[in-house]
Amino acid sequence: MINLRRLVHTSCRLERGRTAFYNVHQKVTDPAKQDPDYFEKKARELPLDQNYIDALSKLYYEKIGSERDLGLKAADNLILEKTEFGLPRIEKSKIRAKYEDLDVLSNAPESVKKVFSVEMATRRELSQEWKESLIKSVRQHSLDGSSLEMKIAWLTALIRHWSLLVNDIGQETKKKPTWLTHRIWLVINERRKALRILRERNEAAFENTIAALKISYHVPKQPAHVKTRKAWAEAQLKLRVENEKEKRLEELHERYDKQVEDHKRETEEKRKALNNELDKLAEDMRRIDVIEGKAFETVGKYEPSLISSLTETVIHSNLFYHPPPTMSEK
Repeated sequence: MINLRRLVHTSCRLERGRTAFYNVHQKVTDPAKQDPDYFEKKARELPLDQNYIDALSKLYYEKIGSERDLGLKAADNLILEKTEFGLPRIEKSKIRAKYEDLDVLSNAPESVKKVFSVEMATRRELSQEWKESLIKSVRQHSLDGSSLEMKIAWLTALIRHWSLLVNDIGQETKKKPTWLTHRIWLVINERRKALRILRERNEAAFENTIAALKISYHVPKQPAHVKTRKAWAEAQLKLRVENEKEKRLEELHERYDKQVEDHKRETEEKRKALNNELDKLAEDMRRIDVIEGKAFETVGKYEPSLISSLTETVIHSNLFYHPPPTMSEK
């Protein structure tokens, strides 16, 4: 009889699989990663040494691992949000929305009002309260039920409520509720589409909506490279080389400008020194001429205009001046 154990080798490794399972997705805990250009900025800050390519690869895997969590939370700033998840605060004593119009409750005792208050509301009713609160902050009028602003507010409340629900489920079990996260993805894409349409139609309403709902909207841009580690690393390396080239050219330009200014200053100082030396030589030559009798040294300050004026006055007085007669003259 043939021994089957010799033909087929079984082990615990085959039972568990050929390789251990590795979950590429990571949980993001740094709110700074909500910036869509966070990893590109980090890539530009990496030191250019022999480990640059390895550091780029590590950063790429971190980027890929963070995409899912950021896609679910970044637009609503839900990273490290463990309490409210961007949902409005509602007073517990407030009457629920579907019972607000009942006149009977206005004069009802407090015990009855408490039964119909938000404090005693179910999860579904609390979700409705959040939706109503967000819709009121952006709707066009009290009867608005079909505008893009109202739709965006409704979807935002749904996303944040479901994110809170995912967090609550995660505290009870380690397994993520994929049936719920998949729905969150669908709603996020639907809201992104509505935001794009609203932005194209009415820029002012778009700005008011994202400000009121506290949505971080970024215009999606097409990637300039194939979504692979090698292509991303090459693209970042190319950008880094261009940035380094521009940086060094700017440094060289600044150094050149500084050298030009220093050269101008030194040249001006040398010119002044030569002019002073030339003036000194001219003064020495004049003194030599005075000693040899070829020139005369002027004492005082010569005032040609004053001398001319005095000369003219003296000449006129000699020609035309007559002294007044005296009593002795006859």
